[in-house]
This record gives sequence, C-alpha cells and structure tokens, in this order.
Amino acid sequence: MNNSVLELETIRHSASHVLAQAVIELFPGVKLGIGPAIEEGFYYDFDLPQKLTPEDLPKIEAKMKEIIKKRE
Repeated sequence: MNNSVLELETIRHSASHVLAQAVIELFPGVKLGIGPAIEEGFYYDFDLPQKLTPEDLPKIEAKMKEIIKKRE
C-alpha cells in the first residue's frame, strides 16, 4: 500500500470519528453503531431518537468543522 492510500484511509478514519462527535453533540441520546472508513469515504451508523433530515446535514457539517478547528 502506498503512502497516499494510507494517508487517505487515515483521513477517512479520523473524519468518521469527527462525524460521530458532531452527532453526539447535536443529538443528545444518540447511540453509536459502527463508523468505518470505506473505499469511497466513510460513514457511521447511529441510533437516534428521531430521523435525520436533509436539513440536519449542514448543521452536522458545521459542527464537524467547529470540532476540527478546536483541534488545530
């Protein structure tokens, strides 16, 4: 495996953790499932008290950016 593939996998893995943290902060009571990096990106399974809507996605993205900025 070359370095650029390894770096991309590391970024995707980290992004899945940031996603989980953002959802935890925005949606109290969420339960986490799995959140692996995959070939096309990353994802996380959540058990939420309500369904996510398309309107929730910009809020989650903004929270992820906030979390990343705090760690810079």
